[in-house]
Amino acid sequence: MDKFFDSDNPVMKFLARLVDLVVLNVITILYSIPVVTAGGALTAMNYVLFHLNREDESYVIKMFRKSFRANFKQGIPEGLLALAAAGITAVDLLALHGSESRLATLMMISITIIAVLMFVTCVYMFALQSRYENTVRGTILNAVRLAIGNLPRSAGMAAIWLVWILLLVFLNKAASLFFLIFGLSLPGYLCTMLYDRIFEDLESEQ
Repeated sequence: MDKFFDSDNPVMKFLARLVDLVVLNVITILYSIPVVTAGGALTAMNYVLFHLNREDESYVIKMFRKSFRANFKQGIPEGLLALAAAGITAVDLLALHGSESRLATLMMISITIIAVLMFVTCVYMFALQSRYENTVRGTILNAVRLAIGNLPRSAGMAAIWLVWILLLVFLNKAASLFFLIFGLSLPGYLCTMLYDRIFEDLESEQ
């Protein structure tokens, strides 16, 4: 029984990680409520996810607040740009929805592909912001380079979020509860496991 409750026990480590992700998800949502703070909150979330993935830190709230304070100002324009891109994409798709013309179908497919690329770019953007000092323009350009230059991993990240969204839709009434518990942190953590190797290579080169 003592071995089961040992902190080095794989089961206990797994449960502890789930608790960390729940705490991280709740605090990220709370800090994103004012909308303009969403960029800083997502940056701080990525900062914590990096450390959780590398198992070099475990104080979730302390790490989150530290990164949020450091990236608050630059996170504002980045977060608003991400929200604006999402809004424009949604409006375009809604405007084309229901049209049976071949041109409209092609436009919807093209917009969807571009939207997926922009989404993955945003994931890289907040990850880069959480670890490196750069201008907003420089961070975005580097995020685009990483998204295009690492297409297999980028596709994997897009797939993770797509599966997660479909799961939430399937859960129906329970979706809001699951979003509150793991909505951002769980898929974010899985994505971190994919792109952290890219960052390790970048850091080794530096």
